Amino acid sequence: MDFVRGGVREMMIARPDSAKDLIVYKHPERTIPKYSQLTIDADEAAVFFRDGSLVGVLRTAGVGQRHQLDTGNIPFLSNLVDSFTGGNIFVTDLYFVSMRPNRNTKFGGPFPPMKDPELEITVSPRIFGTFIWRVVEPDKFIVNYVGMGGTPSNDRVESFIQTKFMNSVKKTVPNFVIRQKIEIQALPAYHDELGQSFLQKCDDLSEIGAQFLGLGDFTINFSDDELKRIQGAQDRYADIKAKKRAKDELTGGNFMQYAAGEAMLGAGQGMAKGGEGTGTVGAGAGLGMGFAMANMYGQQMGQPGGQPQQQPPPQASPAPQGGTVTCPGCSAKVPPGKFCAECGTSLAPPQPKPCAACQTMLAPGTKFCPNCGTRAT
Repeated sequence: MDFVRGGVREMMIARPDSAKDLIVYKHPERTIPKYSQLTIDADEAAVFFRDGSLVGVLRTAGVGQRHQLDTGNIPFLSNLVDSFTGGNIFVTDLYFVSMRPNRNTKFGGPFPPMKDPELEITVSPRIFGTFIWRVVEPDKFIVNYVGMGGTPSNDRVESFIQTKFMNSVKKTVPNFVIRQKIEIQALPAYHDELGQSFLQKCDDLSEIGAQFLGLGDFTINFSDDELKRIQGAQDRYADIKAKKRAKDELTGGNFMQYAAGEAMLGAGQGMAKGGEGTGTVGAGAGLGMGFAMANMYGQQMGQPGGQPQQQPPPQASPAPQGGTVTCPGCSAKVPPGKFCAECGTSLAPPQPKPCAACQTMLAPGTKFCPNCGTRAT
């Protein structure tokens, strides 16, 4: 509303209702009569410029205020006085800058291709969400960011800030995947941890007089094509793990199963060479040993749950009639016991021993190793 008092045309200056949602609003008139009434809402500040230079800022401290524009009330207005009008006019570019939090600023888009540390495929997830920010230094926000043009749209004001935030997100997520060693498809489960990382790693906006306040909701998802690729990789990975687990169950912790296979392999190699080196007798002996050990393996696998059959403890040689045994060292007939009463040789039955060259277990009485052909010691 305009009115006249004492011959000076005064006016009421305030942000119009139609511009309440704008982050920055520029008053359309550059000339303001002295004693005009300036209303500043509780959530904004008024910034005065002249000839492209900052002159002063009026803040409200959270309470709406009305100021009479007079150099006696606001000293910095003396720098805006137009001397050609007898000091009754202020010449200024006046901006209203919203100081309230902007709670629904959107961000989002695809990430650069990332390698999944578990599946070893390259995928590109997407993220969409909102964050919260606000202006904290309105003069710096205009000088270093918005500029001295007309009233900018919120989209133009927020575009740079959105880009800054998204850049921090693009740097944070790949580092998070590498540090946590997780599948990229599992990222949505780390919603809270990622949100904290985004705010900790986001770029500083103090240079333009703004500040990130928090994160709204966000989602991480994949395109249909990416989901198909991930599912295919997961199926292949699961198949590989199943085969490895089956192999480990067959060989892990069961030496006799492994030795049986090694013995049969060595016998087969000896037969292929026609008995070279160790002779056909040695090859035949090795083959017989391999079949015997394979038969033992089959008996073990026939037990419930695939557990090896418990072997009875070694028994001493059966005592012949008369209550004596034959010493393997001196051939004397001696009473049963652990050692020979004549020469001290152990009376325990011979045990398998390893080959000196390849460590394959050799059955008692074996003269040559069926795996490498080395003479048994």
